[in-house]
Amino acid sequence: MGGTAVKRVLIIFTCCSLLLGGYVYADFESEVIDLVNIERDAEGLPPLSYDTSLASAARGHSEDMGLHDYFSHMSLDGRTACGRMTDAGYNWNYCGENIAAGQPTPEDVIDTWMASPGHRANILNPNFCDIGVGYAYVASSTYGHYWTQNFGRRSGVSSCPEIASYTITATAGTGGSVTPQGNVEVNQGDDITFTISSNAGYSVAEILVDGVATAITTDYTFEDVSSNHTLAVSFAINQLPPVADAGPDQDVIESETVALDGSQSSDPNDAIVTYEWTQTSGPAIALSDTAAVRPTFVAAPITEDVTLIFQLTVIDSGGETDSDSVTINITDNGIQTVPADVITFQTTTNSILGLQPDGDADLVSLQPVDPDGNDITNRNGMPQNMIYGLMDFTIKVDIPGSSTTVKVLLPEPMPQGYKWYKYSPSLGWYDYSANVALNGDRTRLSITLVDGGTGDDDNQQNGIIVDPSGMGAAPASTASSGSSGGGGGGSSCFIDTLSSLFPF
Repeated sequence: MGGTAVKRVLIIFTCCSLLLGGYVYADFESEVIDLVNIERDAEGLPPLSYDTSLASAARGHSEDMGLHDYFSHMSLDGRTACGRMTDAGYNWNYCGENIAAGQPTPEDVIDTWMASPGHRANILNPNFCDIGVGYAYVASSTYGHYWTQNFGRRSGVSSCPEIASYTITATAGTGGSVTPQGNVEVNQGDDITFTISSNAGYSVAEILVDGVATAITTDYTFEDVSSNHTLAVSFAINQLPPVADAGPDQDVIESETVALDGSQSSDPNDAIVTYEWTQTSGPAIALSDTAAVRPTFVAAPITEDVTLIFQLTVIDSGGETDSDSVTINITDNGIQTVPADVITFQTTTNSILGLQPDGDADLVSLQPVDPDGNDITNRNGMPQNMIYGLMDFTIKVDIPGSSTTVKVLLPEPMPQGYKWYKYSPSLGWYDYSANVALNGDRTRLSITLVDGGTGDDDNQQNGIIVDPSGMGAAPASTASSGSSGGGGGGSSCFIDTLSSLFPF
């Protein structure tokens, strides 16, 4: 840190523009927080606490800047830094923001910020208690690396390191218990889960949160606590067991997306709290979520008709269970133009494409989408002549937060000048070609995706990647953004500390 040469020459702006992309690395973000707290400790200041709301706002801004080709504290939708923090659920008394671009490592960006009086002041501000960091990367962008630091102190916190606390009063009636029980002190911003247990022969009859009935469950979580709460649970004799209903048997064609359906399961005097799907027959298939009411899977590549059987087990809050099974008959789609282990499907333009996820991932839903149809709500920057339409698919990865590759087999070479585009209802259209590799004859593409990062439409590290995308020519008019930074060196900006007395 101190004495380390700043590796890039930067120009500091209060209004800047840049380009970005999309990989998100949680390790880089946590390392920046560690380095910030080292700097604060050297000045005798208390460490900043990681805050999920600030992290969400910071990560969203880093990605948004790059995907929409700008660099500014003001979002394109008109939101300010503190406004984004508020939208993320952070009720602040003080707020501040640092942004930077072009620095490849946490050490580099901290060196940059600490060399700038404005950024340094935010990092060493004694009024701040909390921090969230967002980092995003895209190889094809002008600067590649984009960083956002969000600082804050929540409303109700008088000073750091003081942390406000609140009381959650948990009570349980006859026939069960709540753990922990009584008056439970919880620090502001923390999460706490209460476990609800029924005695033998009893089940949960009602759960009241702050006097309002909520869904029956065996655990209840208060997230990001910022006020006092009450949790009251009553129990009743569990007279009848649940009834499992795995839905009707289905006949489907290879490559179709199949939805199992346990929604008609019921319990006459209680509520079902757990769904468990287990495959009991046929070639192994990966479900999107074995604990979901309606999990999905894609009828995998087959060379002959097959039958799959899934068992659904439901459990009520008293521990009573019931099971039911459903049969799925899969018929070969007759497509013979691609290797047998590749999932084949017909696009909205009546072409045949093949999809093949990496061995560490499974395709759990696949839906061809007409780019000219009603499913596309944002047409700004939409590419032209999307020969195969869009593929809206969902990938399940073994390890949340990991990256994977999906191969796409085209029926003919990708035309020169065409690119691969990503579509998101919230982010719109953007060029995704930097994350796509072509083979020599341009008939196979390898798309790189990151759970919770690049190409993942749900932006969560949850083991599920959602990726509507497709091939097309450049839009009729492409907006261009200038770069206010010095030739490839990078840039950084800061927003001074703001308090609730001077709203942003």
